Amino acid sequence: MNRLQLSGAYVVVMLLGLLIFAAAAVFAIDRVQRSTLDARLETAARAAEQFVDVHDGRIELDSSDREQISDVIGADTNAAVLDGNGTVLFSSASRMHPTLRRAYGIRALFMDAGSGDAKVRAFALPIQSAGSVAGALVVWSGSDWIDETDRNLAIALGAGALIIAALALFAGNLVTTRALEDAFARQRRFTADASHELRAPLAVIRAEADLALRKEREPTQYRNALETIASESDHMETLIGDLLSAARAESGRPLVRERLDVPHLLGRVADRLASAASAKDASVRVNCTDAAVILADPQSIERALLAIGHNAIRYAPVQGTVTLHAQRIDHAVEIAVHDDGPGFSAQALRHGLERFWREPGTTPGPGSGLGLAIARSAVEANQGKIALANSPEGGAVVRLRFPAA
Repeated sequence: MNRLQLSGAYVVVMLLGLLIFAAAAVFAIDRVQRSTLDARLETAARAAEQFVDVHDGRIELDSSDREQISDVIGADTNAAVLDGNGTVLFSSASRMHPTLRRAYGIRALFMDAGSGDAKVRAFALPIQSAGSVAGALVVWSGSDWIDETDRNLAIALGAGALIIAALALFAGNLVTTRALEDAFARQRRFTADASHELRAPLAVIRAEADLALRKEREPTQYRNALETIASESDHMETLIGDLLSAARAESGRPLVRERLDVPHLLGRVADRLASAASAKDASVRVNCTDAAVILADPQSIERALLAIGHNAIRYAPVQGTVTLHAQRIDHAVEIAVHDDGPGFSAQALRHGLERFWREPGTTPGPGSGLGLAIARSAVEANQGKIALANSPEGGAVVRLRFPAA
């Protein structure tokens, strides 16, 4: 599905939703208006009924009764009093639709009469005497305005839905275009960087193999060539492992989040970093002042801390110290990895979390440039935040913050 089809499908779904909402809104407003009109007609009829007198089964109205009925029903409503034969004894209107003269019986009922601009809604209230129907009181009012309101509202909501859909199509296409362009740009940059990183050790391996095969050499020379090839193969293996870790961190797979005791987690990470620190005659120290628990995926968080820890050991001086520190701050837990090396440069503070970023002008080392990027992906996947900083006491510090469990 291309970008236009994706945007079009999104807009169609949204337009259908808006149209369904518009239809529901028109229906609901129509019901409210008609219920309100019915209630007004029934209230007026019940009030006017009090001024209709019945004697010996016959309805009698004097001029005072007629005036009071007219006052009760109001200016926008009409009323008529009919006897048992349907003869009009009183009507506030000059004309009365024939349907209104016949549609009443022993029970009160609502009815519609007329059409178009002459459409009316009526309420017929039987007037009973001694168990028989002496006549009826009919109250009616024009209802064409409800239909007109429904039409106007439907047109307004429909036009609004189309305008919103058009704007959404434009904005969605723009946003989708930018998002896809950014995604493709990141993918191209990642592919180019990975290809570059893999090409370098492959070139060394190929060169050493070609030189070794070009002519007969001494055994020590073959051994040196094989050692170089093995070293570059190790570098490639590390790089491929880092690439897989980065892809796994950004795969969006569901994380198995559980309660993690942070001091225990840092102790385990320190044990795993001990051999790398010993090779540099450095040490790893854990400093946890508070009991802290977070809700996170154990494997991804441990992998992130190992990547940060290895990076700290790499830049720590000989006989230096890498400190893993954790503390509770309000409703969050902060984990800090501090080394006593030279600290981050200004560019590293801005770009150090990007994949394959290296300090300009430095000699490429054994790292892949993916460690901190892997850590960032893992931390953010667990609803945490990661930041680079320099400690006032000297050295670099990487801070991770998670919501406390």
